Formats: sequence, structure tokens, C-alpha cells
Amino acid sequence: MAHVVHTTHALVLGSADVQDADRLFWLLTEDLGLLFASAKSVREETSKLRYALQDLSQPRVSLVRGRGLWRLTGAEENGAEKLNLDASKVFGRIAALIRRVMPTDEDNPEVFAVVINARKALAQTEANIQTIERTTVARVLYQLGYLSCTREYRGIVDSLDYSEEVLEGGDALGQKLIHDINAGLAESQL
Repeated sequence: MAHVVHTTHALVLGSADVQDADRLFWLLTEDLGLLFASAKSVREETSKLRYALQDLSQPRVSLVRGRGLWRLTGAEENGAEKLNLDASKVFGRIAALIRRVMPTDEDNPEVFAVVINARKALAQTEANIQTIERTTVARVLYQLGYLSCTREYRGIVDSLDYSEEVLEGGDALGQKLIHDINAGLAESQL
């Protein structure tokens, strides 16, 4: 029986070493949502996949559905901008939150679009990093149903834009937005 190969854009939200040279990846994909995928021998020096599958990278991946787990059969870098140290820390926290609150194997292109745009905004600016993080977390939680969209949040959570105007709105609502984010997470019991 031939296996179907799914090729899609992805974000590597994290990884864990398994056995001698294998690695398990948390991938947020455009077409398949959040999923776990394994890659054989990816930690070996001769691996063609190792450079495309760095944590917090944005590769194009090819996946095959295995028994209970996706398998990575290919990955290529797409030339996404690199993140500086502070932006990497912020994006790492966003990635950890997504792994915590998003169900696996459920298609959610809205969350993918939010996170891709957040990564792009973090790569392009050194200012407003905390506001970008707060805005991204609010948008992700709203898309997943953990944050209600009040009238004052509508311009923040309904948009994919990280313009100065939107970020100023998120900054103005700072402590209230943080309070509502924390309340949403507490109520979810995740």
C-alpha cells in the first residue's frame, strides 16, 4: 500500500531527542494543525534534514502518516528571516503556549497565520517585542476559544496585522489584556 505524502509549510515549535540519532518534533502546520512527527537519524552529521529542522524555524516539510505518529520524510528551509536572541526567547514562549493549549491533529489555519505573522513581526523589529508577544497570545487564545472578543479587543484579536497602530492598542490595554489572558488560561485548567 502506498503512503500519501503531505507537503506543507510548518513551524518547528520544539523538539526532543529520541534514541541515538532520532528526534521528535512538535510542528504547527498550515494544513494539518499541531502534530508530533519523528525524523530518523536527523542528528547525524550526514543528515540532509538537520539544518531545516532547527527549533523555531519555518521549513516546508513532507510528512507521512505512520502508526500513531507522523514521520518526516523531507524538509527544506524557506529563507525565513532569523530571529535575534530576545525575539527567539519571546517566540519560544509563544511556541510553548501553543504546545500547551492547542489540540493535536486538528486543522487550524487561523492560528498558523497568527503565528507566522508574529514570527515575521519579531524578526523585523527590536522594539515592541513584549507587545507583540501579548498580542499574539491574545490572538491564539481567541482563535482557540479561550479568550472572548470584547468590543475593546476586537481590533487586536480580529487582525493579523502587527502595525504600529494595532500594537499601540495592545499596549494601551496592557494590564487588562494580561489579566484576561491569565483568567482564560486558568479557566481552561491547562
